[in-house]
Amino acid sequence: MKYDFTQYVTKDSVISLDGLNKLEIMDQLITRAADLTKLSRDVIFRLTWKREQMMTTGVGGMLALPHIRVNDINHPFVIVGVCENPIEDYQSQDDQPVRVVVFTIAPDENQEAYLQLLGSISRKLRNTELIQKLVEATGNPAQILELIKDNKA
Repeated sequence: MKYDFTQYVTKDSVISLDGLNKLEIMDQLITRAADLTKLSRDVIFRLTWKREQMMTTGVGGMLALPHIRVNDINHPFVIVGVCENPIEDYQSQDDQPVRVVVFTIAPDENQEAYLQLLGSISRKLRNTELIQKLVEATGNPAQILELIKDNKA
């Protein structure tokens, strides 16, 4: 089965992030993740920062892809956050500010499916034109959702 992350993106998982730094936007993403997954916010927080300390999830091109695997969920959750402000301190691989963050929380048991899901996100969002359109749609979650669902990669 070929995974397409867009099947896991819903109107509730698209948010505008108004934080001014990495901690603030990650806090907003973690809060939304806890609401959607019904998992403990503390567990999500600890796993997210543990992963981030291993290596930055800022992949370049204004994009960050934080991701964690957890027990106790049946399917992946994908949260798309578009930052109202450039996040200068994200420590992206290209040393540029981050504007689009796709946070993935996936079940722990299927490594292959997890890697395919992350691959589908990376393939679609390595499109600089799409990233720019998402940034321009900041503050309009419905338009962001439409751009993600409609854009073919």
